[in-house]
Amino acid sequence: MLYDAFICHASEDKDGFVRRLAQEMENNNVAVWYDEFSLRPGDSLRQSIDRGLSQSRFGIVVLSNAFFQKPWPQWELNGLVQRQLDEKESVILPIWLDVSKEDIMQYSPSLADLYAVKASAGISEAVRELLKAIKPQGSSLLVARDILIEAGLHPPVVTDDWWHRAIDYCGSNPEEDTFQEAMGWGRWGFPLPRRGNTAMENGRRIAFAVMQVNWQDIAVKKRISQVSHPSVVLDFIKVTPGLTEACLSHPHYLAAYAPQLTIRGFGEDFESVFDELLQWSRQRQAELLAQSPRCGTGLTIDGTVPTCDELFALCDPEFGRYDPAIIACHFVQGEAINGPPVKVYEFIDYIAWLLSSKSSWMPEMTRAFLTQGMKEWAVWPWHQHTHPQDEFDFVSNDATGSLLDSLCRRRTPSSFVLTKAIRQDISSRLEHSRCILDLPETGDELTGLFLAKDFIGAWIIENNERRKRNRA
Repeated sequence: MLYDAFICHASEDKDGFVRRLAQEMENNNVAVWYDEFSLRPGDSLRQSIDRGLSQSRFGIVVLSNAFFQKPWPQWELNGLVQRQLDEKESVILPIWLDVSKEDIMQYSPSLADLYAVKASAGISEAVRELLKAIKPQGSSLLVARDILIEAGLHPPVVTDDWWHRAIDYCGSNPEEDTFQEAMGWGRWGFPLPRRGNTAMENGRRIAFAVMQVNWQDIAVKKRISQVSHPSVVLDFIKVTPGLTEACLSHPHYLAAYAPQLTIRGFGEDFESVFDELLQWSRQRQAELLAQSPRCGTGLTIDGTVPTCDELFALCDPEFGRYDPAIIACHFVQGEAINGPPVKVYEFIDYIAWLLSSKSSWMPEMTRAFLTQGMKEWAVWPWHQHTHPQDEFDFVSNDATGSLLDSLCRRRTPSSFVLTKAIRQDISSRLEHSRCILDLPETGDELTGLFLAKDFIGAWIIENNERRKRNRA
């Protein structure tokens, strides 16, 4: 249904009562069919009223002396009476406006038998009484709808089938209430409010589930990722209903989805939150060190214990003393085993972005650290894609695979030969990166930067080291 209530009234009663009633109902998040709100130039009056009568949960009937004299509102009332007979549920909510029970009895004894709101008690009291029927206590959907409206969204009335999907959104996932909960909601997903024993608690969960689906859809459409400029991410958070509250309640998740906000000077209102988490992380690492002096030493550049958690390494002046490959891995795919999905593009696309001037907003030390990390991580070679699944997938050409074929046969960087086919393979793949990331450089220019950083030599060395470790 389109409306919570249809307001049936005589036009003579608009100025003194009905218009204020309709406005106050709307102020209480009740969707009303009221001619001054609902009719537009060119609308068919009869068809619009018929739609309002049939697609409203309730009919508010303002009974007055003027109402008794007018055929049009009585025709509307007849429609509501027929609905009440057919549906065998209470549909009509009468308001007595300057009339007595005797007046109603003379007009319609059946209407006189219905509990009525007295307009003489004032607009506020009339609305309060109407809300008891229209928004009864115990309805989690009504609670959810109010929260969504207050957040700036426009959900339909609670009898609409849309709410079946909303309830599905708030269903649990296999990881909820476990240490892997973050994985269950998808990219830009946050833990939902827990189910409770009250309409308020369950309505809040439904509302946040709906808002979460909304901001996840926006994140996909706007391509919000680790390579988005911090200002773009912050604007996305600020203007999307419910997202600021979710980020502040779960900053660890925000740091995973948008690690660029953890870099000092780019987190705005979240910077103080990340500073506190960095201090907490340092303290926790110190406690772990006291318990196990070798804990995490295999992750650092010098075999010492990391000074903070990987999640907040970009906040730290020394990057927690982590090996660059560890933090590059965390930047691109988060905590891949236990954390939420954060990777959006292929590994080579992140390299293209780091090489491009598109990432020049980043402090040079941080940018160089992540670039070196992607180089040492050595997971960037691409494969042929014969059937792309989405717009980000690279479409193969005749040269695709030339580089990988050559790499797999090399034992030393000096044995690698940059052929015309290999250069074309690199250039066409980086041209694809340019297109999907809107980079200012051409594929050939990115190829020059890629070769100058010697990603190829680093990959050959690391690949051979992996072979040795696998044989050991």
